Amino acid sequence: MKVKTSQLAVLGVVCLGLAGCASPGPAAPSLAVMPGKGKSYDSFQRDDRYCQASAQQAIGYKSPGEEANQAAVGSAAVGTALGALAGAAIGSVSGNMGAGAAIGAGTGLVAGGVVGAGKADAAGGSLQQRFDTTYAQCMTAKGNVVPPPPPTYVVTPPPRVYYEDDGPYYRHWGWHRW
Repeated sequence: MKVKTSQLAVLGVVCLGLAGCASPGPAAPSLAVMPGKGKSYDSFQRDDRYCQASAQQAIGYKSPGEEANQAAVGSAAVGTALGALAGAAIGSVSGNMGAGAAIGAGTGLVAGGVVGAGKADAAGGSLQQRFDTTYAQCMTAKGNVVPPPPPTYVVTPPPRVYYEDDGPYYRHWGWHRW
């Protein structure tokens, strides 16, 4: 059973089309909040809905996943364009502008993708942190219990130990090292 190249191309286009339809959900709290003393569960759920809506408004109804995707795609596109320009410039010197542009675009895409991954993590993390801060403040103001963040442990290397060596010395029966 041979698969034609056109069938593989159609399958690839369909997969890319379906991947483009996937979108990350809205921001959600990444911390556990407990009902305050004497609060009913219904009251806690009302507070939760109100505070999530308030936090969504504070971040402009954006999704951390969407922000991360936009940062990654933007960096990859810029990297591809800059790589193609640099490749074309270098290729024109040797008389192969087209090949240089293609190689530069591929290299720029890889480099832009790596840079974009870091930017995506920072963009999504920043938005999620702002959401969590607003949500925690709101839930605390409503009388619910927000646990403190976990402690951070800093591991430091042990101090260096220096050994002093007096070196060899001569006694009347020869050289010795202690």
